[in-house]
Amino acid sequence: MSNTAAILPNEKELFARMSQGDEAAFTEIFYHYTQRIYHYILNKTKSPETAEEIVQEVFVKIWTNKEKFSEVSNYESYLFTMASNKVLDWFRKMANEEKLKKHVWQTIGELSNITIEELDFKHSQELINKAIEQLSPQRKKIFLLNKEDGLTRQEIADQLDLSVHTVNNHLNEAVKQVKEYLEKTPGTSLAMLLFIVQNIPFKG
Repeated sequence: MSNTAAILPNEKELFARMSQGDEAAFTEIFYHYTQRIYHYILNKTKSPETAEEIVQEVFVKIWTNKEKFSEVSNYESYLFTMASNKVLDWFRKMANEEKLKKHVWQTIGELSNITIEELDFKHSQELINKAIEQLSPQRKKIFLLNKEDGLTRQEIADQLDLSVHTVNNHLNEAVKQVKEYLEKTPGTSLAMLLFIVQNIPFKG
């Protein structure tokens, strides 16, 4: 990729707007950087699923720390440093996973270092799951087949003997219903952002 292709038009303006809470600017930044950050993480972790999860965490952190971007001069470097730190956290977690299982009490001190950010992320995902539980059985099944099992709309249509159009309608309505549920529930701003990021399709 050339340096020109890597440049985001009006980048300074977009990050300034995002730092003031502009979601449209955040979405443009997401679309511009997500594939590059995704492939960077994938190259490190060799796991598409892990790469997608870390990308989501990176962009949630970007939004929750958006005010800091008013002081950033090199946005690209800053974003990739955030991604790199998340990858390092993932490797540390993987390295310690078995040890933690075997020596829970010995490592309880490590568990006490869970950050507020991680707690918020977990709580937000629980809120999203609760919202999904409000969907009708058919709509919930189609949504989870797509989001958790990774089936395409055509594969879901074939499996459930439905038209692709019907599957599309169910998926669109499911996303709409979950958003409406989160909007009506107090303290769900981070959950809403996380859900939006999870449901922005990768370009390409």
